[in-house]
Amino acid sequence: MNKLYILCGIPFSGKSTLAKEIINRPEYIRIDLDDVKFDLYGSSVKDSDLKQKDWDIIYKKMYGMIEDFLKQGKFVVHDTGNFTKHERRLVRQIADKLKLQTITIFVDVPKSIAYERLMLNRTSKNRFDVNDEEFESAVNEMEPPTKEENFLVFNVEDDLNSWIHKYFD
Repeated sequence: MNKLYILCGIPFSGKSTLAKEIINRPEYIRIDLDDVKFDLYGSSVKDSDLKQKDWDIIYKKMYGMIEDFLKQGKFVVHDTGNFTKHERRLVRQIADKLKLQTITIFVDVPKSIAYERLMLNRTSKNRFDVNDEEFESAVNEMEPPTKEENFLVFNVEDDLNSWIHKYFD
């Protein structure tokens, strides 16, 4: 039976790296807020360029995609920060409505390591940049999942392949 996986963690914690490994299985699909944003507004758009009405459009499209893929029988990996319990609850309601299981995956990485990755990204430009203010805001906003959220934890010390094998093979 298909499921919804909700990834959460601070910026540059490794959520997307983990998500991309998870979706190497048939019937898994990754949905990312930034991909939806860039699809709608172009790859050069900055968060600060967007107004609330733009964010409403982005979230509506993203939630619709999650629901559509779940209805198609896909395992959906929601690869977005999901910093707050409220954000995760909104996504979980989609699966609840369809009577599907949701598992939250908390990518638990110390702020110092995530910040080092951010600094490396500013040189490599492997992904879009997050300014220091946005990074700090997300770190301060992060609410780790609680027991009622049915969560798994991926730690920076965990071997990625072993962890994936344990929970997804």
